[in-house]
Amino acid sequence: MSSSYDIRYLDREKIDAAKWDRCVERSPNGWLYARSFYLDCICSWGALVAEDYEYIMPLPKKNKLGLQYAYVPPLVGQLGIIGPHPATTDLTNAFIRHIPRRFSLVDILLGEQTPAPTLPGIRITSRINYILSLNEEYANLWKNYSEDAKKNLRRSARHGLMPVFDQVPMSTVIGLYKAAYGEKNSHLAAKDYAMIARLGESCIEKGLGFTIGIVDSRDQLMAAAFLGKDDKRIYYLLGAPTGPGRRNSAIHCLIDQLIQRYAATDLTFDFEGSDIPSVAAFYRKFSPRESRLDQVYFHLFSRLLHSF
Repeated sequence: MSSSYDIRYLDREKIDAAKWDRCVERSPNGWLYARSFYLDCICSWGALVAEDYEYIMPLPKKNKLGLQYAYVPPLVGQLGIIGPHPATTDLTNAFIRHIPRRFSLVDILLGEQTPAPTLPGIRITSRINYILSLNEEYANLWKNYSEDAKKNLRRSARHGLMPVFDQVPMSTVIGLYKAAYGEKNSHLAAKDYAMIARLGESCIEKGLGFTIGIVDSRDQLMAAAFLGKDDKRIYYLLGAPTGPGRRNSAIHCLIDQLIQRYAATDLTFDFEGSDIPSVAAFYRKFSPRESRLDQVYFHLFSRLLHSF
């Protein structure tokens, strides 16, 4: 693949959304959070565009104290270079060189098909994402669960836990998440949760997302989650249990119900991480090493873009 593309930076107002979304939808690595509406809901952004939207690279951005920087917004996973073929190292280097000098800091996640750049002044960290192909019958996927997962699912069954789809408001999902994990995510402000609510409602309206709840035999909510969905993946974006739900393995039940619902399809379940050992260990319960795909992607940090 040649790296001699005409690459230019465009602010959001100059981006042709139709051409942009066509590139995302047709590219094997065009994930949901690269679509223009998704980025519009969750952040300010510009982008690097090669030729007539043959390859694109979103750049979420912020301004602080008069300085502009690229960053990772909430609920935005891998971005990187999106296009019809995996990027080469040369193409990655070329894109990074075209980030405007006005970005005083770049702190972004590349994608699974974007190799790490080899430019000076960049700190690169490897990260892991867990995904599970759903192209088998549920019975076969169930066989690959760990014994601990099966034990917890038997516990949830004893308590009569069952799913309800598309009946849980985004406000309820966010409320559960804040109650369960808000202290661990103190960087999320009220405005961030408002953007997440707007994003969820927009995804649901466009048929690109849904909510799921887990209730007990008395119809009491035990857990809830918001998921994105396109023609490639199911994205586990935000979820949490209640206190009783945690004790009754409600999140085990929730993930199992999603796998059961979308088994025997061409979709992939994207667990959205994680580099937190306890969370990673939980996700691993739903597939052993030989049938789970551990996807490496890169976290890029640089203050020295002007030196490229």
